[in-house]
Amino acid sequence: MQKIKCLLLDDEPIAIRVIERHLASFPEMEIVGRFQSAPSAMSFLREHPVDLIFSDIEMPQINGLQFLKSLKTPPALIFTTAYRNYAVEAFDLDVVDYLVKPISLERMARAINRYHDRQKSSREQIVSLPLKEEVLNLKVDKKIVRLDLSKLEYFESFGDYVICRYEGKKLVSRETLSHLIELLPSDKFIRIHRQFIVPLIKIESISGNRVYLKGKEFPVGRSYRNSLKEKMNL
Repeated sequence: MQKIKCLLLDDEPIAIRVIERHLASFPEMEIVGRFQSAPSAMSFLREHPVDLIFSDIEMPQINGLQFLKSLKTPPALIFTTAYRNYAVEAFDLDVVDYLVKPISLERMARAINRYHDRQKSSREQIVSLPLKEEVLNLKVDKKIVRLDLSKLEYFESFGDYVICRYEGKKLVSRETLSHLIELLPSDKFIRIHRQFIVPLIKIESISGNRVYLKGKEFPVGRSYRNSLKEKMNL
């Protein structure tokens, strides 16, 4: 798997930890450097090329804008800042995205999607094998992962990504639930919310606008309630 080498730059350690936690949801992202000052990051970059930089703007010594301008051949960069007033200048420097703190996982997913689009990576697709095989092929990290439908736990949407829970693992794919539900067998899976698809056989109980799978609670969207009742013969 081709990893995307990332460098994190922020003078606040807690901000770096937030980015680290978010990037952990995207297996293709590999953090190769963490720095709290622009000069130290610049020194690292002279010897270690990276693919993507996440940088704060307001920092001592050299701010993020000055840092970016100083790079002769800058890699792709996403600004992560508490200030909105630098956005125009940032986009004039052709940054991938401009994230305003606090940064949600969904917003991070959109930024990473923009990075992939910029790199002209092909849109990941899901290929459904004949239903009699009870198998789904999910494209993750530029490779096909063969999934047994009976072991799928649920699908959750995060912006332009879908997280598939499978045998306790978390698989991240650039997909949409709308595309997924068309490919999954309708007698085995149901969309219960704009953010969730679940396997019918694993629904343990229903209470009001909530369903429960292995003790985990999921919301049922208003527009999906009738479909759920029909499938469950309620």
